[in-house]
Amino acid sequence: MTSDDTLLNAPPPQAEQRPPAFASRILLGGPVVLVTTTWRGKQNVMPLAWHSPLSSDPPLIGIAIEQSRHTAEMISHAEEFALNVPKRPLLHHVQYLGAMTGEEIDKLDATQMATFAPTHITAPLLHGCAAWVECEVQEVLPLGDHVLFVGLVVATRVDPASFDDRWLFGDEESRPLHFLGGNAYSSLDRLIEARVPRDFEAPERVLRERLEEELELSRDARERREQQIGELEREVERGNVVDVAEIELGGDGALDLSSGAVLGDAERPDSP
Repeated sequence: MTSDDTLLNAPPPQAEQRPPAFASRILLGGPVVLVTTTWRGKQNVMPLAWHSPLSSDPPLIGIAIEQSRHTAEMISHAEEFALNVPKRPLLHHVQYLGAMTGEEIDKLDATQMATFAPTHITAPLLHGCAAWVECEVQEVLPLGDHVLFVGLVVATRVDPASFDDRWLFGDEESRPLHFLGGNAYSSLDRLIEARVPRDFEAPERVLRERLEEELELSRDARERREQQIGELEREVERGNVVDVAEIELGGDGALDLSSGAVLGDAERPDSP
């Protein structure tokens, strides 16, 4: 039972303490972008997860880059940058680009990534992306070990296969990459629509019912997955070929495939 005084309520048992620096990792999960810029005839590109909309009128976007990074120096001089949102096929390019510095290598040349002309700035735009945002720097704010560049959006393009008025859930190859930390990424899986209580409905009752429905759906999904895993394991024990493409193996459902052949996505074992 909880008290009306929040300060008297204990945290839930699953609320585990972590160092303050973990906050930046907790907030990860949005689309990773490839930041491109040009200065004195040299082009550069780097992956970035620390970005955020700051204003819609005027349209302002903020990107935070470690002060020691070569890209931070280039943007400071160029006073412009572009954000390219890579699709799933560029997964390994994104990871590679994050491991190299533009001071030592021409990353666009090394990766042989195709570029095309921007609308209002000089930074190149990249093929194979779901969206492109061109920005002119309005403010530069050093903050701790990073520098925040506030960019005014001067042009935006999207691939309609990936984005309409929001991200779409079509072909997996058209979806954006979401950065989870390290070399781990994800892509959009499915759309979940929330229901807002109507005027005559008590919100606490409706929200409680929705929560109970979601928990029931989660239990059903786990039971279905366990049943599918059991069926596949029996096939594997017989030495038969199995196809895991249609089963979600998340959670703690372990599946031993050591004694059978598997069909499915050939790249899956190597994917982060």
